[in-house]
Amino acid sequence: MKQSLFFVFLFCGLISADAQELKQTIRGTVVDAVTRTPLPGATIEIKNTEYGYGGISEADGTWSVAEVRVGRYNIVCNYIGYEPVNLYQIEVTATKEVVLNFEMTEDLQTMKAAVVNLRKDKSKTINTDIQVSGRTFSIEESQRYAGSRGDVARMAQNFAGVQGADDSRNDIIVRGNSPMGVLYRLDGIDIPNPNHYSSAGTTGGPVSMLNNNVLLNSDFISGAFPAEYGNANAAVFDLRVREGNNEKYEFLGQIGFSGFEAMAEGPVKITERSSFLVNYRYSALGALSALGVNFGTGTAIPKYQDLTFKLHMPDKHGYTSIFGLGGQSEIKLFQSDETSQNLFSEGQEDLNYATKTGVIGLTRFQQIDVKTNLKLILSGDGSQTRTHLDTFSWVNGEVAEYGGKYRDGSSQGKLAVTAVVTHKVDARTTISGGTRFYHYLFNLTDSVYVPAYNRWVMPTSFDGSTGLSQTFANVNYRINSKLRVNAGINYAYFVYNGSKALEPRLSVSCQVNKRYKTSLGSGLHSQVVPFRVYFEEVEEEDGSKVKVNQDVGLMRSAHLVWSNDVTLAKNTRLKIEAYYQHLFNIPVDAGDWRSYSMLNQGTNFGIEFTDSLVNTGTGRNYGVEFTLERFLSKGFYFLNTVSIYRSLYTDADGQEHSTAFDARYAANLLAGKEIYFKEKNTKKGYKKPSMTIDVKGILNGGKRYTPIDVDASMREGKTVYTNNIYGGQYADYMRLDLRVAFKVQTRKLTQEWGIDIQNTTNHQNIFTQRFNPSTGTVDKAYQTGILPIGIYRATF
Repeated sequence: MKQSLFFVFLFCGLISADAQELKQTIRGTVVDAVTRTPLPGATIEIKNTEYGYGGISEADGTWSVAEVRVGRYNIVCNYIGYEPVNLYQIEVTATKEVVLNFEMTEDLQTMKAAVVNLRKDKSKTINTDIQVSGRTFSIEESQRYAGSRGDVARMAQNFAGVQGADDSRNDIIVRGNSPMGVLYRLDGIDIPNPNHYSSAGTTGGPVSMLNNNVLLNSDFISGAFPAEYGNANAAVFDLRVREGNNEKYEFLGQIGFSGFEAMAEGPVKITERSSFLVNYRYSALGALSALGVNFGTGTAIPKYQDLTFKLHMPDKHGYTSIFGLGGQSEIKLFQSDETSQNLFSEGQEDLNYATKTGVIGLTRFQQIDVKTNLKLILSGDGSQTRTHLDTFSWVNGEVAEYGGKYRDGSSQGKLAVTAVVTHKVDARTTISGGTRFYHYLFNLTDSVYVPAYNRWVMPTSFDGSTGLSQTFANVNYRINSKLRVNAGINYAYFVYNGSKALEPRLSVSCQVNKRYKTSLGSGLHSQVVPFRVYFEEVEEEDGSKVKVNQDVGLMRSAHLVWSNDVTLAKNTRLKIEAYYQHLFNIPVDAGDWRSYSMLNQGTNFGIEFTDSLVNTGTGRNYGVEFTLERFLSKGFYFLNTVSIYRSLYTDADGQEHSTAFDARYAANLLAGKEIYFKEKNTKKGYKKPSMTIDVKGILNGGKRYTPIDVDASMREGKTVYTNNIYGGQYADYMRLDLRVAFKVQTRKLTQEWGIDIQNTTNHQNIFTQRFNPSTGTVDKAYQTGILPIGIYRATF
């Protein structure tokens, strides 16, 4: 595959600055983590090795500290009767206010003065019900981690248990599970696939619509989820859209791999302290292609755009917010007018593929009393796919016998209502419960041209609706300051065929001492299979059509996780997790494709399935994960993870095979250094320069594949596979990424230039292999080689 180096530094804005030192305001709120009531009189300490500042929260819980010098600070919030909250290495820049909202947990030892614990603990998630397999990630991490491309999904591939060995997509493969089992939740709304060029039933894609510039710090959960999460077997991405600045207008402009981007935020006169946030991106790949960049799509240029917005309106009794996310994308992979290699099509085919996705949600958070609150969410989403696949042949160097092969013009969406009540009984006990109901709407139509019949056949033609309900209850009980129990239950009911599942969840954590915490989590989980499966039809001899898979039940799994978290030093921790997952009620093929299992689906632009599915398959995933992490301190951090695991499934005949995701091991080595230079007093004003260097190394077991039967392929003139299902494995996937960025701050403008060089050694990782009938050999196609990605960002 042809590769080209490119550098995208399109412009450098210069404005004059007043001759004064660079300073900024840090502000926010302090509230009870459960009831969300304001906590007046809390003390906030802002400190680093050179400077120290402080503030006190007002009657409404708000606090503000002005004139803070730019740099990084540790920030501590204390309130009598509550556990202190510590934030570390928060960056203060000259052109953007820092808004921090402290959510505090009541201290069980209320008679004692609060003692600040300076140990950094990223094992604590934003959702306090998560006791195992949870990780909080910051948006800064997604912006600076080498190889992430500003994509939160690719950033998550650095975490233990997550495998990423496909340069073309951001699928999240967790503990050997299909990425089909990942749940994306955004501001409390379960959303469809949030990627451009997405396909219903999958969760990954080439380019994410989730823009890290508009997100808050969020949670990633890789197993044994609390009761509030349903319809997922693999992992949960619980994301939040941040609020806009409600006191001043701020702007951002950015140019990079994701596109040309503009963002605005600020106050709006609806209610007191209301704010808006809006962000728009348009694909820059056309410009990059003109510079000779090859994206693995031949000469085709991917085109896409997306928009995110949020309107936040607080009042005396809570808040109301409206948020939306939408995007559209298109690509034309025409082999008839190009000679470049196309990794996504086999043979002589022309593909025109376009998608549209949109989500909108209205949230009302209501304070019922000082101990009880209600969150009500109304939402709607929709996605649309347009696919035209045609075949052709060459005659004397020209296209001949052009004909149709596949058409898809499907759309689906849902209307949803979510109601969650949370009640704080006392300092020890919090109970919550709620329901989510989804009303799904479908217009599914696809057709395949069958040469034997000399006509088009419609496997799916369904225009209708159905529903899914989830009801949960949860109790979070702190026995003492060291021991916590979280117990809950989730009940799922699928209206279409009456499938249901009762899912108990339980987790226990114990802070044995200041340096060691151990936790145990377990639970049952379930998931609806991709909807198109239920509506596939076969034609009977009399011409009538029958939906053959409409009785397929929920896919289910049981998780067991044992977690150990050890503090090795002030800024360094070691985390070890062992897990076992039993998957059951898995759809497999009871007909001719006996080796088929739904567990192997989810990493392509669509879901393959048959017309003979039954819920008799099983699977099992087990392994151990190691995380050695140093949190950012004195400008240096590292995150090293190693996962050793197996992922197996049984087919309709009871035979056990490796799944498509049984790579057996994955290792990530990530490190970075941040250097702040001395502030300079120039003729145009003060400037604060800094530089970051980040490096990432990946070593994963190779992708599984089913070997090709060369002799049979020769006889039939096309690719024929052996019966050794996923019995082959490509060579290990290896990649080294390097990111270097330089930032300059002035009083009115902060600029950042960066270059992210992916696969710096140009290692040839295998993408796929195909039989070449003209040579009688098996040819290999390779993934992206060395790929430098430039970025320019300006905030003002």
